Amino acid sequence: MLRHRTSLALAAAATVTLLSAPASAFVPPCTKAARPTTAAAAWPELFGGNAAEQLSPAVEAARGKFWFYFLAGSGAGGIGLAQLPAIFDAAGVARAVVGTGPTKGGAALNAGPLVGIYYDSDISREDVADAISNAPTAEFISSRSTAENYMASKGYIEKRDFIKEMEAKGCNPLASYVVFDAISSGKGGVVSPVVYEERLAAYRDGSAGGEVASSFVGDLNGFLAVQAIAFVGLALSLGVDLFLVGKNGIEGFLS
Repeated sequence: MLRHRTSLALAAAATVTLLSAPASAFVPPCTKAARPTTAAAAWPELFGGNAAEQLSPAVEAARGKFWFYFLAGSGAGGIGLAQLPAIFDAAGVARAVVGTGPTKGGAALNAGPLVGIYYDSDISREDVADAISNAPTAEFISSRSTAENYMASKGYIEKRDFIKEMEAKGCNPLASYVVFDAISSGKGGVVSPVVYEERLAAYRDGSAGGEVASSFVGDLNGFLAVQAIAFVGLALSLGVDLFLVGKNGIEGFLS
């Protein structure tokens, strides 16, 4: 009888032990595969391949060129793209005044196709002649300047100050922008007072009978050429860089 009770007690203890054990105790242990922790481990083919991989000289050269063009193009492209807003903003400000303000009408200024492309409008020849005739002196503009920067303090003419004085004289707004652009020749929104006076005198001396001086047309097209070259040059540079990145990427990683 005592032996039977002892057996029952042992069986009960074993049952309690089994019931209290977690379910995971009956599942065989498993190990998780280690995940790559770096980009180089995740995509070794983009970072020189596996250590045991034997690359041909052509593939190694293509991969080296890929990274060179990719990094160089990213830096240069970022700098170039940062200049585009300035180009478009300047054209947008001039285009915004098309059709506003007083105008003398008449025939359009014959200065080539770039004028219509950049300003998105024809420009009255008589409005331009009127703006050239009525443009104030550099000293007058500088004395009334409200700009607070180093260049203005040295007598340089800012575009905003020039446009403000031209509006006060009742000149056509678009013609005023065109005249300043010709004087500046695409060198920014400020002009040396010496350059301003010299070019304005040349425009006046070469104008007669309502005609605009050829020197003015040449300077205006010089300004427009600078804008066009900046835009087209940037687009071509980016296109060439993308082509070289793609070409060497295919040859180095996908061939």
